[in-house]
Amino acid sequence: MSRRELLSVWGSSVSPPLVARRLFATAKSPFLKTPGRLFAKYVALFVAVVCIALVTNGLLEIWFFYQEHKASLVRIQREQAEAASGKIGQFVQEIGAQLGWTTQLPWIDNTLEQRRIDSMRLLRQVPAITELAQIDPSGIERLRVSRLATNVVDSHIDASKDPKFVEAMAHKTYYGPVYFRSESEPYMTLALAGDRRDAGVSVAEVNLKFIWDVVSQIKVGEHGHAYVVDGLGRLIAHPDINLVLRGINVSNLAQVQAARAAIAGTSAEPLQVAQNFQGDEVLTAYAEIPPLGWLVFVELPHAEAYALLYATIERTGLVLLAALGLAVIAGMFLARQMVVPIRALQAGAARIGHGELGQRISVKTGDELEGLADQFNEMAGRLQDSYTELEKKVETRTRELAQSVSELRALGEVSQAVNSTLDLQNVLTTIVTKAVHLSGADSGAIYIFDDLKQEFLLRATHGMDQAMIAELLKQRIGLDNSFVPIAIRQGELIHIPDIREEPPNPINAIILRAGYRAQLAAPLTQRGQIVGLLVVRRRDPGRFPKGTVDLITTFAAQSGLAMQNARLFSEIDEKSHQLEAESKHKSQFLANMSHELRTPLNAIIGYTELILDNIYGEAPERMRQVIERVQTNGRHLLGLINDVLDLTKIEAGQLTLSLADYSLKEIVDGVMTALEPLAVEKHLAFKSELSADLPVGHGDERRISQVLLNLVGNAIKFTDKGGVSIEASAANGSFTVAVRDSGPGISQSDQARIFGEFQQADNSSTRRKGGTGLGLSIAKRIIEMHNGRIWVESDVSKGSTFFFSLPVRVHQEEGRS
Repeated sequence: MSRRELLSVWGSSVSPPLVARRLFATAKSPFLKTPGRLFAKYVALFVAVVCIALVTNGLLEIWFFYQEHKASLVRIQREQAEAASGKIGQFVQEIGAQLGWTTQLPWIDNTLEQRRIDSMRLLRQVPAITELAQIDPSGIERLRVSRLATNVVDSHIDASKDPKFVEAMAHKTYYGPVYFRSESEPYMTLALAGDRRDAGVSVAEVNLKFIWDVVSQIKVGEHGHAYVVDGLGRLIAHPDINLVLRGINVSNLAQVQAARAAIAGTSAEPLQVAQNFQGDEVLTAYAEIPPLGWLVFVELPHAEAYALLYATIERTGLVLLAALGLAVIAGMFLARQMVVPIRALQAGAARIGHGELGQRISVKTGDELEGLADQFNEMAGRLQDSYTELEKKVETRTRELAQSVSELRALGEVSQAVNSTLDLQNVLTTIVTKAVHLSGADSGAIYIFDDLKQEFLLRATHGMDQAMIAELLKQRIGLDNSFVPIAIRQGELIHIPDIREEPPNPINAIILRAGYRAQLAAPLTQRGQIVGLLVVRRRDPGRFPKGTVDLITTFAAQSGLAMQNARLFSEIDEKSHQLEAESKHKSQFLANMSHELRTPLNAIIGYTELILDNIYGEAPERMRQVIERVQTNGRHLLGLINDVLDLTKIEAGQLTLSLADYSLKEIVDGVMTALEPLAVEKHLAFKSELSADLPVGHGDERRISQVLLNLVGNAIKFTDKGGVSIEASAANGSFTVAVRDSGPGISQSDQARIFGEFQQADNSSTRRKGGTGLGLSIAKRIIEMHNGRIWVESDVSKGSTFFFSLPVRVHQEEGRS
């Protein structure tokens, strides 16, 4: 029986839904009326623990009992099969022993009659032998005695090649296969050779019907039985003789095949549970009859074999069910004993949590729960005692926090004033006003220290009348005055609880006449130097609180920062105006100089052209070379002057774009035509690759051509071998132009600065290529005025590619510098 079978039997004995119904029925009884999840958890936990223990124990007991019972039954059946095997083997051996003495006489003619008499006596003594034949050593049948036929003497039948003669002569004994005579009774041929060669062979036909007596006597339970199977799998003995007479073949049964495999050594264990030839499940065991190769099987129906086990399982289920019911009742009782005090604790703790600190919990269980309730009561008492004190502390702390919030708000306003205005007077007035309000003083003032006069000047006041202000303005307060405290001169805060107790001086006299008694003065410092004083006064004598002292110190620091910021802003504003004026002067100077230089330079270039055109006659060759150099350098200088003039216009905001429709292809073709001679002169490949679908652009054609001329001119100038190419395309409403060269390339560090003014990749004094370094800067400004951008991609020794992109159509508001 498998684990699945055990579970099925257990399920049939004790139904889980029935158990659940009984549990809930018990829980609803009036014995316990304590609802809640905790109660259910305790009951469920207790029942689960008991059930797991009982079910586990029951299943283990059933499993071990099943194994032991099964092993015991199989052992008994195997012993019975072995006993039957021994009886059948003994039956065959006894027949062989009776047959053996017929082979003792030698074959001579005068012994034939004696042999006939001995054969007749053997048939009377051994009823199982139906027929006996004797064959001489040459294989000739000499005598046949039969119960069913006429006796024959000297039939001279040749049996020399018959297996029963050949095998008997070779192995002394021959057991023939089982056969059915007249398709009814099973028979077996038993041939026995004498010890001497001249003794011949005696052949007996044995009726196996007598084996039925053996298997019929084997009783296994009420419906168990035994049967014998020959080597070919045919049934040769069974309690039901009709099955034997029908010649049933049981070789296809699983237990027969398993037994044959175990005997052959191809299987370790034979089957113990299988189906018989009626299809019923049985518990089976077998034993071999060694001389014959037959098998004796003893089988017991499965239901009968495990009837005792089923009864045991049913009894165990009933016991478990009863134990489960007791566990439910006990669990509910124990759960109630625990849950009731816990719920009392829960209710008491809830009331305490809602503020009922006078509530006390009453639990009288004499265990830890009662101790826990006492601790709750003690905690509630302590909470009630501390609640009143806590309220007082909270009230005091609330006042302090309100004061701190006010101070922080004032500091925030002071900081905002410092950071949002350049008006020093407004900042100082805000500081002194907030300082007076937050310190609880009656008036306050801020003095600014004048470095030239070496004295403090009154700059801002609050809460002071005009008469007192006028008197104070008349007083000179310098660092060398005896009434200026040493602490103020050293940059430290000074605290005067009562001015009457201080040495008399003019300033104190004015303050006392105005009715003030206490004073707090904090120096305003900047980088370790005194730049002013923050003073607050109070009509009542006494020391200022520490919080007020700290607040005044903070306000003093804010005042110093405000004065520093105001001075910095003033200096920056003054410098900005100076730089703006100087920039205008520079731009005007450059524009004037460019105009003044271009006029004579154009004249020089014009006269050189007239001389080279032979207007004034044929010039000598040496003179022509000099004039050509003058013309070349003049044009170079004119280009430089034009660059400077363009840069000046850009910086002055005077450069504007002349917007009109243009063809990017025509611009590229014009640049190719203008610069092709330079490329041919340096033996460089010079080409352009333009998209066929370039649209008509709208922008400043002359300035775009100027940018492209600059980029291509630079590429030709810095490329000594290889080539230069121009690529142009349009996508997403923008032109993209690329100028590629195979020159020396530009390092990553130089790529970021070459678009600056007066910058080149090689800025050394020994550079081989000329130029002012303004071309790329001007090109960048022009492209940006078109709302575009320009950039470079390059690696050293791998050439450079300059890109610029700009909208196909530029609007007027974009074309301003």
